[in-house]
Amino acid sequence: MRTIYGTEFGIVPGNDPFLIKTLADALCRLRDMKNVSLALEPGTYHFYPQYGVKESFCISNHHKCGERTAAFRLEHFERFEIDGAGSRFIFHTDILPFYIRESRHVGLKNFSVDYAVPAYSEGTIISVDSGKMVVEIDAGKYQWHIADNCLYFTGENNCFPLHLCLEMDGVTGGPAYGTDDLYFCTAQQKVGLHPVIEKAGPGRVSFTLKGEERFFAGSRAGNRLVMRHHPRSNPAFYVSDSSEFTIERITVHHAEGMGILAERCTNIGLYDFHVFPDEKNPRCYTASADAAHFVSCAGEIKLERCRFEKQMDDGVNVHGFYSPVKTQIDNNKLLLGWGHPEQNGVKMARPGDEAAILDARYLKPVWKGHFESISVRDNAVLAVFDRELPQCMPQNPVVENLTLSPDVIIRKCEFRKNRARGILLTCKKALVEDCVFETAGAAVYLEGEACSWYESGAAGSVVLKANRFLNCAYIPAWGEAPVTVWPKVESSDEWYYHGRLELLQNEFYCFDERVLYARHIGDILLVDNLYYDTAAYPKREGKRFDIANYGCFSEQYHL
Repeated sequence: MRTIYGTEFGIVPGNDPFLIKTLADALCRLRDMKNVSLALEPGTYHFYPQYGVKESFCISNHHKCGERTAAFRLEHFERFEIDGAGSRFIFHTDILPFYIRESRHVGLKNFSVDYAVPAYSEGTIISVDSGKMVVEIDAGKYQWHIADNCLYFTGENNCFPLHLCLEMDGVTGGPAYGTDDLYFCTAQQKVGLHPVIEKAGPGRVSFTLKGEERFFAGSRAGNRLVMRHHPRSNPAFYVSDSSEFTIERITVHHAEGMGILAERCTNIGLYDFHVFPDEKNPRCYTASADAAHFVSCAGEIKLERCRFEKQMDDGVNVHGFYSPVKTQIDNNKLLLGWGHPEQNGVKMARPGDEAAILDARYLKPVWKGHFESISVRDNAVLAVFDRELPQCMPQNPVVENLTLSPDVIIRKCEFRKNRARGILLTCKKALVEDCVFETAGAAVYLEGEACSWYESGAAGSVVLKANRFLNCAYIPAWGEAPVTVWPKVESSDEWYYHGRLELLQNEFYCFDERVLYARHIGDILLVDNLYYDTAAYPKREGKRFDIANYGCFSEQYHL
């Protein structure tokens, strides 16, 4: 591979607002070259959006936030890599750091990603009881003011009201036991508590509840409060319609959305890809949502030696999505919608992909064919199929893409102290091996549903081997047990949504009996797992194996 140095194009470390234009010009010249490595000088690079090209994006599982600028824009590249040589990339205001589209064999390595002003803010709880909380906020790091009984935070070019908080334990650093998502009602968000918000002295704000509203019993003085106000807008890496994409030795300290979001990609490898706080700027949170999120991908997704810590949602989520049928146009055409607003505008298929029609209640295919064409319109998707649709459509029809469902391999990764769960797997098959989980919710969750996020599809085989589970599932809202299998389907004695789950040679360190909660799965095999008692949290009611609507269960020991 030929090496071309960034300095040849004027790409040098520094705080130059025009760097984004210099970078764009360089990438334009490099686009038609193959087998090229762009080598950057080590240092700190700042990227501002003012001199970049703005574009509207529809990014799955993110809010649609109008036009934005992408800093590193790699479209139609082939056999190309960027080597940051250990550099720090600092992004300013609402900017998409990396956008990779319709490219093959692109690799990124050796740098870190952070934002000058993060999308979330934080404070320290000074005092709290059931009806009042006082929080200290460092005004030097987070600019805030109170207006119309709302707490507003000001970024470099934006200002948003607080709408959601997450309490982080001041000792463990993870989500605090006895708490949950803390919603505040605003003009945009119609649900949550209704506090009176007032200044409580220099750098302090008080939240006083009225009537029967109460703060969580687990809230404690000294805990950190993550305050969410900015929309979930920009993942650090947005990859679409690409293949053979790799990331190596890259750390994300903060992103306005996911650490990485990939759509309709084939074969992705993340090696030493980390999402954790910067030791020099130790915030109690990292990415604004999942560390790694894959939507309607194919081939193989591989993660090795990754560390995901203190992000504001799950570690890894792999899924497709179910598209509700709006109307049938003729005998081979359907007008489809999106089940969740954060999927709006996202393309679910490519011509030639295999499709299935299912009843949303049972999620069992009742018809299969192939997409002949698919086109995204303003508020719907026109899907044309290669054969006639069933004469009798199910009561609540949804369409699933059966082709875009990958095999997943996750090895030697760590999932610690984040909001919610470790890994969500709705994919063809998966191997999770030699990983460590220390999560507030379920460590591994197999779901699938067409009633909320509309995330598909059924897992044929999931193997969890030689992993360590450390005091997982201590916040009930995020999982019934360290390993949870719970698709939202109506019961059937003749068919199971998920296929097979194997738990082999794992170690479970649990503060109560709960290990596995499973529904709607064919086979469950447990071999040589070890269980250890801890006193990390108060015990919750529950059985070691709480299983129902399953085919076969077997536990074996060969130790």
